[in-house]
Amino acid sequence: MKNPMMSAWLSAANSVVGVARGQMMAEFSRTQTQMMQEWQRAWMAAWVGMWLPGGASKHH
Repeated sequence: MKNPMMSAWLSAANSVVGVARGQMMAEFSRTQTQMMQEWQRAWMAAWVGMWLPGGASKHH
């Protein structure tokens, strides 16, 4: 026999956890995107800098 109070409590807890998980995944995605953009900028600066006169250190 199901306990209706336990079922209601678990349903509410699952809703809260679902919202928290969604927010956490959204933040993870934003952080990952930002890290990839920074990584790409750094590598592009390094590659372009190798081909410019004076090297990469002159163009930062």
